[in-house]
Amino acid sequence: MARPRQIRFTREGLYYTVVFLAVLLGAVGRQLNLLMLVGCLLAGPLVFSLFYGRFVLRRLPVERKLPSHLHAGERLRVDCLVENCRRWFSVWAVRVEDTVERMGGALPESSTVGVFFPRVAACPTQPATYEGRLERRGRYQFGPLRLSTRFPLGLVRHSLLLQNHAEMVVHPRLGTLSQDWVRMIREDESGSQQMTRRGMLEADFYGLREWRPGDSRRWIHWRTSARRGSLIVRQFEQRRNQNLALLLDLWRPSTPSDDDLEAVETAVSFAATLLAESCRKPGAQLALQLASAAPVFHSGSGSPLLLSEQMDILALAEPHDDEAFPPCLGHALALVPAWTTTFVISTRQIDWDALRRAAAERDTQVDARKIHAVSVTGKELPRYFRLREEAPLA
Repeated sequence: MARPRQIRFTREGLYYTVVFLAVLLGAVGRQLNLLMLVGCLLAGPLVFSLFYGRFVLRRLPVERKLPSHLHAGERLRVDCLVENCRRWFSVWAVRVEDTVERMGGALPESSTVGVFFPRVAACPTQPATYEGRLERRGRYQFGPLRLSTRFPLGLVRHSLLLQNHAEMVVHPRLGTLSQDWVRMIREDESGSQQMTRRGMLEADFYGLREWRPGDSRRWIHWRTSARRGSLIVRQFEQRRNQNLALLLDLWRPSTPSDDDLEAVETAVSFAATLLAESCRKPGAQLALQLASAAPVFHSGSGSPLLLSEQMDILALAEPHDDEAFPPCLGHALALVPAWTTTFVISTRQIDWDALRRAAAERDTQVDARKIHAVSVTGKELPRYFRLREEAPLA
C-alpha cells in the first residue's frame, strides 16, 4: 500500500547531494574554512527543498469533475480544480496525477494521467483539464489523486496521496443506422398502422364522433348514443407504432477468440444504437431482455432516464458461454405485446425452435408474431449498421 506522503530525491538531487557531501568531507578532512563555507552554502537549497514541499502540499484540496455520461470511443474531458486555502502565499509548480482503472474483467486495466499547475494563487480555485479516450465499455474508477511538487530547484520530489475516488459507467460505443434499416422500420410501422385502422388494435382515446361505415361495434359509446338518438363512436388517435423490443443473446465460447469478443461488442453497440434512436420518439415503449452472465429484463416508456438505465445495463453486461439457447429470451417475448417491433440479436445462429418452446410456455400464439433476426456474425449487418468513426484528439 502506498504511503500517503513521500519524499524522494530526484536524479539531480542525488547528484547535488554527492557534490555537497564531497565538499563537506573535504572541508572537514583538510580543515579548510573556505571550503566549509562553500559546503554550508550548498546545504541551504537542499534543506529548503526538504521542508518546502511538505509545507505547501498541506492545504491544497483537489476536486475532480467527471462528465455526466460517456460512450466508449468518445472524448473524455475531466476537470481538476485545485484550491489554495492560504491567504497570502502562492504555490508554484504543482502536478496532480489521477489513476483511471477499468473494474471487472479478467485483466483490470489502469493508467495514470496528470495535469500541471504552474502557479496556484492564494484563495482562488485554479482549474486544469486532461483529455483522453476510453475505448471499452464498463465501470471505471478514478482515483486516488496524488499531489506532487519539485519546486524550487527540482532536487526533491514531495508527494501527497489523496483518497479521492469516483466511479463512472462508460456506455457502449454507438453506431449509425443506414437508410435500408430506416426503410425497413417504416414498413413495419405502416403495417401496424393498418392493423389499427382495421380495429385489431386501439390507439390513444381522442374524442367522440358520428358513426361511419366500417367502424367497430366495440367503439360505440352507448350512453351518448342513447342521449342523442344516433350512434356515436369513440375516436382514437391514429399514430404510428413506435414500440421496440430487443432480445439480446450475448454468447461466446468458453475459450473465445478475438473475433468472438468483437462479435459481443458489436452486438452490444448495435442494441445501444437502436435504443438511442428509439428514445428520440416520445411515447415509445422500449423493452430490453439481456441473455448474459446475469440475465436482465428492463422495460418502460422512452425517456432520457430510461435510456440511461438501459445503457448502464448494456455497459456492464458480461457474455455467457451456455451452449443451449437461453429460455429467458422466449419468456420475455411472451411478455411483449404482439404489435411491438421485435428484434432478436445474437452472436450466433438463432435457435428458433428453442425460442418458440420457451415463449409457448407463457403465450401459445407467439407463432403469429413478426420477429426480426439479426446475427452479428452474418454478412447482412454491415448493410444496416456501422460504428462511428472516432474523431482525433487535438
